[in-house]
Amino acid sequence: MSRPSRHVAGHSPRRTAESPSRRIAPAACPAEVPERAARLDRPSIVIVVPAVLALAAGLSDLGGPPPWRDEAATVSAAGRTLPQLAHLLQSVDAVHGLYYALMHVVAGLSGTAEVALRIPSVVAGALAAAGTGAIGRALGAPRAGLYGGVLLALMPIFSRYVQEARPYAMTAAAAVGVTLLFLRVLRSPTSAVLAAYAAALTVLAYLNLFAFLVVGAHGVALILSRGPLLRWACAATPALAAVAPLAWLGSRQSAQVGWIPRPGVTDVGRLAVQLSGDLGGATGPGVAPLTWALALFGLAYAAVVGVRRARAARRTKDPAEKPAETPAEERAETSAALVRLALPWLLVPALVLLTVSWAVHPVYVFRYVFCCVPAAALLAGAGLAALPPGLAAAVLAAWLGLSVPGQFATRGPDGRQDDPRPVMALLAAEAQPGDGVLFVPAKVRKYEAVYPSVFGRLRDVALARSPEQDGSFPGREVGTRVLAARLDGLSTLWVVGHTGKNAMPARRHALVARSFAPAGRWTFRGLFVDRYVLRHAHRSNGAGVGK
Repeated sequence: MSRPSRHVAGHSPRRTAESPSRRIAPAACPAEVPERAARLDRPSIVIVVPAVLALAAGLSDLGGPPPWRDEAATVSAAGRTLPQLAHLLQSVDAVHGLYYALMHVVAGLSGTAEVALRIPSVVAGALAAAGTGAIGRALGAPRAGLYGGVLLALMPIFSRYVQEARPYAMTAAAAVGVTLLFLRVLRSPTSAVLAAYAAALTVLAYLNLFAFLVVGAHGVALILSRGPLLRWACAATPALAAVAPLAWLGSRQSAQVGWIPRPGVTDVGRLAVQLSGDLGGATGPGVAPLTWALALFGLAYAAVVGVRRARAARRTKDPAEKPAETPAEERAETSAALVRLALPWLLVPALVLLTVSWAVHPVYVFRYVFCCVPAAALLAGAGLAALPPGLAAAVLAAWLGLSVPGQFATRGPDGRQDDPRPVMALLAAEAQPGDGVLFVPAKVRKYEAVYPSVFGRLRDVALARSPEQDGSFPGREVGTRVLAARLDGLSTLWVVGHTGKNAMPARRHALVARSFAPAGRWTFRGLFVDRYVLRHAHRSNGAGVGK
């Protein structure tokens, strides 16, 4: 028997009549190849089950998480006409242009309600989970793909981004799809496959520019797999050229990421927790320790059996006398292929962004590397697949139990950076038609698009030019003299702002204080409300700090 050809990306060589020893009959190894293992290779199991679980988790209490400031930007952008949207992208958020265009179509069909705008992210989450299972199956590791897809679908951090109207769930789905095409490049680098891979890379970058770093992870995986490097470069290069204009335009709008701080040690620790499926922060590590333990076990399993295979190959001098691989050895080979793919995918984008943030300019935010979470799920799935089925089921059940607190937390009032709902309830109950409103800073005005029924009753006293006319999110505001004239005649003024930036400019504050007296302050998660009344009408009402 001739020596089998080298595996490409973990796929076993095609078995022929000349290599009968490679066949493994289920009857010959009943303990190693049970019937349920064969059933796991069915697409209906490996792909559909993770998709259904992700869809169910995404739709569960979809309206529960409060819409935060970034989702308000989506509502504002999606509700504009196409010319207004193009005007907006010339000054801000060009890197989200493709997503905003998609949401413009969704808003035209179903409106700008938060649940309607979140549905595309839920669908994208289901596709990402299904694609994770498909990656495992394509690598010859259906159990790892199934477990990985299930873990991804039920990770609290996954639900966090699947249940918001932002592009990150779509980016994760695109990264999974690009990786499936990358496996096709390894196996069959035809012109059609290379063109599809280049187009998919371009779409990925236009959904999230930093997600294009996945191509670097693919390059590392290609080198480890000894794949067709030149042909892959022929696909990656035109994709890079297509992305260059977006990168140039994004660099001209770099002020919009000027708020990002330089990452510290705590940020790296939180990255490790979030990449492994949990939220980090107040909810504790949750599933993170078990996810990392499973991933490390899968790595160790592939490494140990790989060393044994190498030693056995060295002891066998005559290739014709090489013994047939056992089922365990074949599983180890597929696990090794999965590791060669998933480990660079998990690490390369995050390490690049952290390095740039430390050495050049801060650009690291976890949501920019959220597209790497499926890689962690695959590695943990490989660890589960290496366990006996009964033990794997028990460990999976324990993991699901640990995920519950995070699932509740991400759907609660503290699940986002802001909670505008109590602010809107306060204004709806206390503000009178014709009262004035000021926003601090001006970009808080984005919430007018989310809650038009609340703010439509109030006079936006500082607005000179609407956000739609100005091609921005905050719009353009009037100067001090015009503001003074608009304040004249008001009996009540409401100031709504972000808690981290709760000071009005000094001149504006002096102008307000000249005619108005503070009559109450309420603070909520991420937002505050101040109430001012005319001094001659002011009466002490005992109003104080609320929540």
